[in-house]
Amino acid sequence: MVESTATLSNTHWPAVAATIRSRRSNPNVDPDRPVDRETVEELLSLAVTAPNHYRTNPFRFVVFAGPARNRLGAIVADILAGRPDQKESFLERQRVQYLRAPTVVAIASAADEDPIKHFENKYAVAAAAQNILIGAAAAGLAAAWRSGPGMTDPEVSTAVKEALGLAPTDEIVSFVYLGYPIGPPGPKDTPQPQIKYLEE
Repeated sequence: MVESTATLSNTHWPAVAATIRSRRSNPNVDPDRPVDRETVEELLSLAVTAPNHYRTNPFRFVVFAGPARNRLGAIVADILAGRPDQKESFLERQRVQYLRAPTVVAIASAADEDPIKHFENKYAVAAAAQNILIGAAAAGLAAAWRSGPGMTDPEVSTAVKEALGLAPTDEIVSFVYLGYPIGPPGPKDTPQPQIKYLEE
């Protein structure tokens, strides 16, 4: 029989709780200092420990930096520019969006023929993204979860996935921006959890 040691006095609890509570999206990064590959790979090794009920290993990562960020942003902006009533200010934001951080990780979920596994894969990958964000906070990095048309617009996402080398059936769940902080994150009110207890 394994003796339970689950308690808030466990030696790991203070550090883990403090890291999670202090994590904030922080866009204030040094644009000229990419995160080194060793650190990125350590974060991705944390990502794949996320719960994955059917052990389908749906985690797909593409790390891009340097001119690749310009190329991906141009793909998004050029497609949107072909549509009517697109404001130039909006198109420019899309063109430079990936330049907001020196290192960007596209996080995608692999498709599965089984609809239940396909459904659960996406949420396993979302948990993986959170692992990256918590790991980045623990490492003293600035990080932010981003979306945008490259993830949410079917036509744009198809082109972005092709440029990233992802499968057409993969689904982008997040773009995580990573960098070394040059300023603190903005203030944020933490909501209180909405909880119900059912005991009968």
